Amino acid sequence: KERVLILRDPWLISQSLMQLLYLSPPAILLWHNWGRTGLAIILVPVLVMAAGQLAGGLAWLTISGEDAPDLVGSAPVAPRRLLRAKAEAVLQCIAVVFCLFVAALALSSPYQAMIAALGIFAAALSSIAIQLWFRSQAKRSDFRRRHTSSRIATIAEALISINWAAAGGVAVSGSLFWLVVAGLALFLLWCVWIFSPARARA
Repeated sequence: KERVLILRDPWLISQSLMQLLYLSPPAILLWHNWGRTGLAIILVPVLVMAAGQLAGGLAWLTISGEDAPDLVGSAPVAPRRLLRAKAEAVLQCIAVVFCLFVAALALSSPYQAMIAALGIFAAALSSIAIQLWFRSQAKRSDFRRRHTSSRIATIAEALISINWAAAGGVAVSGSLFWLVVAGLALFLLWCVWIFSPARARA
């Protein structure tokens, strides 16, 4: 349903695709520097950061931007199953967008492609989780103003995406310091959960 609604709304498509401008630098790098060493140190963090930002926007649309919450709520499906389906729809969209970049990177280095895939998944899942924890009913037409609803969620989403991007870049460079950076991202995610409305409702 969410995929159909997004595809049916040109304005939403344009707003979502604006975030994909982050993918222009890695696309240019792949085109002009194919196979050159050191490319992944720049490419992987950009892909991970873009995935986190795009996942956050799409998650807001599916979770908080539901135009018919009462109708969806009346479906004979458990609320947790509905939220899971929405999260799965976002992850599917992220996979479609980024699989070509990961596949192209795999032709040069399967290890770097694996790091990129894990980083993209972690950043996307973190952004979806934050949107779940700070969900509040809004209209899809408020997509541009979604960041004003919760400053904590907005800042946390950006910081955690940056941390996952840094972890990916450090991992590609061959340093074990990526474990520290990834641990910091998980710690920040835990802190966001502690201060989230979802924890208060639990």
